[in-house]
Amino acid sequence: MSWSSYCDNLVASGAVDKAAVCGLDDGSVWSQTAGFNLNPAEVKAVAAGFRNPDPIRAAGITLGGTKYFCLSAEDGAIQGKKGNAGVSIAKSVKCLIIGTYKDGQQPGNCRKQVEGIRDYLSNSGF
Repeated sequence: MSWSSYCDNLVASGAVDKAAVCGLDDGSVWSQTAGFNLNPAEVKAVAAGFRNPDPIRAAGITLGGTKYFCLSAEDGAIQGKKGNAGVSIAKSVKCLIIGTYKDGQQPGNCRKQVEGIRDYLSNSGF
């Protein structure tokens, strides 16, 4: 399966508005859905938040030019919110899986989809 297929599957679930798969080490964007517009600097900042969450807890999470309030930063997952929308980010062995949700979509469903892809990729060595 191509990286774009993982993004497409997240959006097709109905629980995710925009999705991306990015490199954990260098912040490179392996695939993203149309209109997400992530840049490597944003992804690197999020990846750093998995090592030391204090900066993203204090300053928030910026992805695709949108700034989210950091709700939680755990060992393998980061959650953010902006109004009725938000973001779920999960870390696998080699990449980050990012999914956003919009008003009308449930945060828990977005998180479940994102973490499901993370679990699959981790079990596959990614």
